[in-house]
Amino acid sequence: VEPISAEEESYYEECKQYYRITGMPLVSVSAGVLNNTTELKSALLKFVIDEDYNEFNVEEFSKQICCIFNIDRRDIAIAKIQKGSVALEAHLSKKRNNVEIQINLEAMYDLLTITDESRKDMGRLKVFFMFMGDLESFTNIQNFRNELKLHPQWNRAYGVDHTSWTGALHDGRDRGPHPYYCPVGWKRYALYFTYNYDDRFKGWSICYHGTKFSYGLSILLSGLKPATAIEHGAGIYVSPSIIYSSHPRYSEIKEIKPSEETNFFQGGQYVQFMLQCRVHPTNVIKIGPETLRVGNTTIDSNIDNKSIEWVIDTKGKYIVDFNDPDAVIVCTGIMIRVTDKHPGLLPESHWWYTSHLCHLKNHCFSGIDLTTLKLEKANGDQCNVIFS
Repeated sequence: VEPISAEEESYYEECKQYYRITGMPLVSVSAGVLNNTTELKSALLKFVIDEDYNEFNVEEFSKQICCIFNIDRRDIAIAKIQKGSVALEAHLSKKRNNVEIQINLEAMYDLLTITDESRKDMGRLKVFFMFMGDLESFTNIQNFRNELKLHPQWNRAYGVDHTSWTGALHDGRDRGPHPYYCPVGWKRYALYFTYNYDDRFKGWSICYHGTKFSYGLSILLSGLKPATAIEHGAGIYVSPSIIYSSHPRYSEIKEIKPSEETNFFQGGQYVQFMLQCRVHPTNVIKIGPETLRVGNTTIDSNIDNKSIEWVIDTKGKYIVDFNDPDAVIVCTGIMIRVTDKHPGLLPESHWWYTSHLCHLKNHCFSGIDLTTLKLEKANGDQCNVIFS
């Protein structure tokens, strides 16, 4: 038994935020699991549990994990236990005639079949973080996340009486060939990446990636996956328009419960957030039209409907990790919009009603019954952005 290091503890605190919101652990995998055919004699499984070490039953926990993933208990060897939160390291191996055989990491990932249901089961065991892969990858991820911090100097609120401008921004910074327009109604919480930020991202354009509320921290901690719906081809889908990215098809709208109110959400009823990213223009392999079937309706007056989706080349990687110094896309800020009523009532959201907007909860994350929303809109209900 050994204590959890300060670096690990800092990383785990971020993972706990995800767990507290979703009730499920963050699951992270090394690049070798999904990018190639790496083979090892044993694969590292790391579980971090929100439980007092003195009350933790190692054997009972191991049995329940094996039950969740249908693993033979004899194939798991406990390697190390750390205390603070309980961190349990185990090695998964496969034996044939009592002889260990090589494990293909990609096959191991398929074997464990991590689903939302299995993550919920782990959540009930108070697991808030799980890692699978190799130890070196875990150490690299953890060290990088320890350096990734909010950068208050560059936090901004965009709108009337706050930071705002009309048309493309001309401030002398090189953002490549794609203009940067004011993300009115949003607050940016900037992330600190490098001392020479302007040099590092010279020529890199700004874009937005909308996501489910529960996935946001996961993306920051584990990286971006290519899209599964690939109307413009394989890759990561982003948009230069925050108005387009805010559609509930891309950016989940979540009603704020009293227990979830924080300094970020104070005084609001609904919240959306997305990632503000930088991408080098050479990694934008396709610029295409909207795919929400809005017809002739204008989505964003600054950007043509025919060039509002970008596809980013992943260079063959299943997960594009911000830890990678050669990452094709980097998240530089978290964008948050808090409103006193449903954001579908905002003037900039009126185009939603001519687009694909459905009741399916796994398709459009509206956070409200659409009949109710349309009735509120017909009654002329107003929505206000809250910046406090």
